[in-house]
Amino acid sequence: MIKCPKCGRGYSSLIPLKCICGEPLEITYDYSEVNVSVWKRREKGVWRYRELLPKVKQIITLKEGGTPLVRAKIGEELKLNVFIKDETRNPTGSFRDRLVTVAVSYGLDFVENGFIVASDGNAAASLAAYSARAGKESFVVVPRRVDKGKLIQMIAFGAKIIRYGESVDECIDYAKELAKLNGLYDITPENNIIGLEGQKTIAFELWEELNPTHVIVPTGSGSNLYSIYKGFRELLKLDLIDELPKLIAVQTEKCSPIASEILGTKAKREFTKALGLYVKDPINKERAVKAVKESKGTAVLVREDELDMGERLLAKEGVFAEYASSVVIPALIKLNGEGYFEKDDKIALIVTSSGLKGYYIEAERERFSIGGTKLEILKLLKEKERYGYEIWENLEKPLKYQAIYQHIKELESLGLIEEAYTKGRRIYYKLTEKGRRVLENFEEI
Repeated sequence: MIKCPKCGRGYSSLIPLKCICGEPLEITYDYSEVNVSVWKRREKGVWRYRELLPKVKQIITLKEGGTPLVRAKIGEELKLNVFIKDETRNPTGSFRDRLVTVAVSYGLDFVENGFIVASDGNAAASLAAYSARAGKESFVVVPRRVDKGKLIQMIAFGAKIIRYGESVDECIDYAKELAKLNGLYDITPENNIIGLEGQKTIAFELWEELNPTHVIVPTGSGSNLYSIYKGFRELLKLDLIDELPKLIAVQTEKCSPIASEILGTKAKREFTKALGLYVKDPINKERAVKAVKESKGTAVLVREDELDMGERLLAKEGVFAEYASSVVIPALIKLNGEGYFEKDDKIALIVTSSGLKGYYIEAERERFSIGGTKLEILKLLKEKERYGYEIWENLEKPLKYQAIYQHIKELESLGLIEEAYTKGRRIYYKLTEKGRRVLENFEEI
């Protein structure tokens, strides 16, 4: 149980950001009892640091954490010591696996009818996977605009998807209400800080391998920035570091509530194609701003037209990242151009999520494979069962007849369609239940 330091109220199952008296809550430990030497004898990963994580009876894990720290080639060009913390290597492709392994493991003692999270995509995909592993149902509240790759992950792991609002901000209170009404355990970090303890292990891993002077963090809700700050602050309490590394929050110019607060500029809250950073009114803003200021760090604003450049330069490093992660590269270049870094600084770039999880798809640019012709085939089969030639006739596209069968074969392999029956030599196809769910969610985008 955690008690409010001001009024003494206790919390055990769900731990909100603030007590009902208004005092910020934070999970603490008996740091005098922590024996750091045992860490090195354990397998790498989030649970390597279990003395500084909430106590759980059963660990639900997919071997998250322990992600690579790679020296960046761009550092040589800039004459800096730059390292990439590659969180794309986590089981579902993002840093949110660190949050979810802790939140689900802890929540098992309190869950009634399943887990729920409000998310822009990464935490939702992660919860779907970890709930499946735990044998529990998962419910995810996601905004209307969500990367299709993440959506497919949620569907594949069997999550119940609820579309609500334009940005993740609008999903948070809705998820909280759904949790109360339906006996669901809410792991949304704005409603329950328990999972943030998992995210702070990024700081522990950075300390073990690098002990950085600067950490550049893509910032949407602010939870990852705050988590990393908390991790380093605990290392400070354990006398393992002499000072906090400078934390650098990166947002896009179009959506900058946290970065603008730090820089003292007017904030924008417009749509950005870096969807993971599209958080208009982050509840964790106060904590994120405090983290940057206490670490004597700064913030950087990145233009929309710099996102492709960031993605491209990370790809040259061998890391394929989504736009929300790619902001770290233009941020690094900007700060270096301003003379912000010194020669001996050790700079860590946090790459939070894989580009394989998909992009927001605009009309002129389709970046995900279940689009175009395959999506049209699913729509035709939603109307009625059809055979190959009939599908080809109804597509009204300049495609060779044989190409349709290749699309049919691929859709079958994905489990989206299956044979309904045969009539003579004709094979009729129909949507599977999975195919129906995929189509329903794609049509809402």
